[in-house]
Formats: sequence, C-alpha cells, structure tokens
Amino acid sequence: RLAARNRAYRRLVGLFLAARIAVDVVGAMFLFYFTYWIGRPEDFPIALGAMLVADVLSLPVWLRIARHVDKRTIFVIGASWWIAAQMALLLLEPDHSRSLVFAIAALAGVGYAVADLMPWSMLGDVIDADELRTGERRDGLYAGFFTFLRKLGGALGVALAGVLLQLAGFTKGEAQGESAVLAIRLLPGAFPAVFLVIAIVVALGYPLSRQRHREIAAALAERRMERGAAGR
Repeated sequence: RLAARNRAYRRLVGLFLAARIAVDVVGAMFLFYFTYWIGRPEDFPIALGAMLVADVLSLPVWLRIARHVDKRTIFVIGASWWIAAQMALLLLEPDHSRSLVFAIAALAGVGYAVADLMPWSMLGDVIDADELRTGERRDGLYAGFFTFLRKLGGALGVALAGVLLQLAGFTKGEAQGESAVLAIRLLPGAFPAVFLVIAIVVALGYPLSRQRHREIAAALAERRMERGAAGR
C-alpha cells in the first residue's frame, strides 16, 4: 500500500513489468527461433553471445548518455531501438546470411541493455522522491517489490508464450506445422515488441525528470545537513 501511493513508482513498475516480459520471452524463445525457423540451431550460441557482448559493451555508452539526458528518455530511445531490432528478426528468412543474423542479434543487445538496466537506475530516483515526501528511507521495501515483480513478470511472459505455442500446435520432438512455425517466428519478434511499446507509453508519463531529481537530491542534502546540525 505504501509503495502503491507513489505515482512515480507505479509508472516505473508498469514499464518495468512490460520490459521484463519482453526480455524473458526473447530469452525463452530464441533457441526455438533458430531451431525451427532459421534452421541452424548451431548458430544460437553465437547469436546469443553477440547479443550479450553488445549488451555489455553498450552499457558504458548508455550510462554516459544518462549523465546528460533524462532516464525516461533513454529508456524510450533504447526500447525503440530494440523494437526495430526485433522487427528485423521477424523479417529474417532462413536463407539470409549468418553475418546478417549475428549483426541483428548484436543490435538487439544494444536496446536490450537499456530495457534491463534503466528501470533499476530509475528505482533509486523513486526512492529519493519517497524519502523527501515521507521523511523515511525505504530502499528495502521498493527493491524487494521490484525483485518480486521481476520474477512474476518473467514467469507470466514465458507462461503466456508457452500457451500460445501449444495453441499453435507445437509438439516437442516432432516436425512442426505451419502455424507452430509462424508462432515461433512471431514470439521472439513481434510479441516482445508489443510489450516494449506498452513500456514506452507508460514511460512517457513517468514524472521524475533529470531536473526534478536534482531538486529532490538538493532538498534531501539540505535536510540531512539540518539534521546533522541539530544533532550537534
């Protein structure tokens, strides 16, 4: 109830859940995509490696940008980038070159980095705003719910993907029909993109701009100085 009163936290939870569903569905479906659509399961670890390397290498760049740009703006840019990469995955055909597939996977990793990192960075701002409003520092409350919701969102996304696969006629260990192959093509591409669009829409209403957080941080610093002086 305490966390739900915080408007910024409600917004952050919404964009975080949508982004986590996208992240975990891609993770769950990537091997299926390479096995049953691209037809080269041996390329899966290379593509995944390219995605993760691009993720790690892009983090310092995003963090540097975050020093000058609102975090919600960075999230929107990164999520939009990832949507474009997911659409490129959707358009790939089995006869496309391996280098193109790996390049698109790497580009997806750049956007993935933002969806995975930025909500956690924004959480600290929300906690600061709550401290200014209430006079209490409740890191554990907010971080605890955030971690729980991360697991819940991922589980729901993967479960939904599994249900859609079954409805499409997927049968493990057998040759797949056209509807199952189509679902395997859509689930790592279009399906996460839908949730990333939802995350972007929610992020646009996130109220803590860079300037607002500076004001909050300054007010907190002043309050702590006053408390320190009173304690003497």
